[in-house]
Amino acid sequence: MKKKIAIFDLDGTLIDAYDSIYKTIDFISEKIKFKKFDYETVKRSVGGGDQKLILNLFGERNFKIAYTLYRENYLKFLTGNVKLLKGCIEILNELKNKGIKIALATNRSKFCLNFLLKKVKIENYFDIIMCIDDVKNPKPDPEIIFKILEISNFKKQQSFYVGDMDIDYLTGKNAGVDTYIVLTGSSQKDDFLKYENYLIFNNLKEVKKFLIENQLI
Repeated sequence: MKKKIAIFDLDGTLIDAYDSIYKTIDFISEKIKFKKFDYETVKRSVGGGDQKLILNLFGERNFKIAYTLYRENYLKFLTGNVKLLKGCIEILNELKNKGIKIALATNRSKFCLNFLLKKVKIENYFDIIMCIDDVKNPKPDPEIIFKILEISNFKKQQSFYVGDMDIDYLTGKNAGVDTYIVLTGSSQKDDFLKYENYLIFNNLKEVKKFLIENQLI
């Protein structure tokens, strides 16, 4: 069946903003005299939203001050520390040219989302943008996918979802939509061995090729 709507995760799927997150976390650690985190620890902690990120790293005791510092300083570190991932523009243009709707489903908060999308100049590609502030239950709960399908008036079979983490795999599975994982984010291939029927690609260029070759778009 031809797809009518493409749904994308953001971090690790379309963009690489890990440097900005790491530098913000490092700043917070310095500011509150907390232990330092290595880059990979921070990178693999991303995906559940900024509140969960701060809670997991700094704990309940330090959450309030650490989260306040995150919100006050993140946009400063975001500037100059974000880039598009390989194949991002190519797949977005391919979908747009074929009249396929494009939606964003991210666990990011609104406070930085619009700023971020404008920085990498992809905000105009999306017909629907949904973030963690728009749902009661963040990914891997399928609520965000269901809301996008409801707004767009498309069925599950007419959609697909692309992400980079096991959270994304579970989101797609829980929603009952075709799900494709790219290895450009914070999860590795071994993270998916415990699951069944997963489709993994090295990058978005491979996803685009798969969609075309299988006449899905």
